[in-house]
Amino acid sequence: SHPVPDATLYQLHQLADLADRRYHYEAFPSARQHRRRLILHVGPTNSGKTHSALVALARARTGAYAGPLRLLAHEVFSRFNEGKIGDEGRRTCNLVTGEEQRILDPDTGLQSCTVEMFPLSKHLDVGVIDEIQMIGDPQRGTAWTAAVVGALCDELHLCGEESVVDLVQRIAAEVGDECVVKRYHRLSPLVVAAHSLDGDLSRIRKGDCLVTFSRSNIFAFKRAIEEKTGLRVAVAYGGLPPEVREEQARAFNEGGYDVLVASDAIGMGLNLSVSPVSYTHLRAHETPE
Repeated sequence: SHPVPDATLYQLHQLADLADRRYHYEAFPSARQHRRRLILHVGPTNSGKTHSALVALARARTGAYAGPLRLLAHEVFSRFNEGKIGDEGRRTCNLVTGEEQRILDPDTGLQSCTVEMFPLSKHLDVGVIDEIQMIGDPQRGTAWTAAVVGALCDELHLCGEESVVDLVQRIAAEVGDECVVKRYHRLSPLVVAAHSLDGDLSRIRKGDCLVTFSRSNIFAFKRAIEEKTGLRVAVAYGGLPPEVREEQARAFNEGGYDVLVASDAIGMGLNLSVSPVSYTHLRAHETPE
């Protein structure tokens, strides 16, 4: 029954404009001035999709890799600086995450980062955005959306699951970009074992990996396996510093340890020479089963 003051109406309209994300791509006019090439690499784990994208990045003069975790960004950073991306040789690469920055050379053309830190203001030859299916994540999906529609890259590689193909194609059509889909298959078979360990840790053998879901469980299983088998056990979990985690994985791969006990973080940025992988439970518990 009372008229709303003009100043209040103006503020409400401003808030409505800020909250309106229907045309989010209009917030990146520089990216809209170029017709980019989106290359979507989709397939299961261990299919080579991310490797193919990283090789394209290694061949570029300028570019950036963006992943969901600091651990992944650190892994790619290390692989570039150690010359472990295909046969492309060593490339100096900087690391930028929300927690740390490692600027080895301010003039280098390559950067590895978490997706929130993707350099949207820089024109790049090649960009790589990993785990693209997280564009639908309720908490962090906006970071993937901004990277996809705002990256000022001539060539943008997106790596992830088949489920995201339709969405990316619709985004590309909306902004006028070219979209190429490349599908991959597993490089090695994945077979479910006919029988579990049935809680008998003495049945664990050299080369096995045991996955559990809390740090306390990891160290409890480490002690139990060493006591029952005499095998040397390495550990890996997300809370470990990246250097320590990579050292534990390297020592396991090279035979310095016999067994690996880890969290599901090993699925992000570690290459492991394991044969059987056993899970301790379907849900996290506090004690070994």
